Amino acid sequence: MRLRKCAMKRKEIIAAGGAHCDGGFVFWLLGIAFAVFGVISDAMNITLVLESTSWLLLSIVFCLTGIASWIAWALAVHFLDAIEAKSKKEG
Repeated sequence: MRLRKCAMKRKEIIAAGGAHCDGGFVFWLLGIAFAVFGVISDAMNITLVLESTSWLLLSIVFCLTGIASWIAWALAVHFLDAIEAKSKKEG
């Protein structure tokens, strides 16, 4: 049972999902940058605001968040394609 019906059309949902892809890419790039900061701070044996382990943990969190955004968008598109195929089959 659906609690509410989505008023957006398929193309609008996919276009809005582009923001998820862009956000995922930014999070992924930040994760890579944090990993680089961690490696540099550990190699030079200095503290760049945080310890190198903290940079690594931030890197992991941001990369996983970016990947989750990409997966959510891909699943939404796949789900919409499945709904569209089912409605064509029934109609």
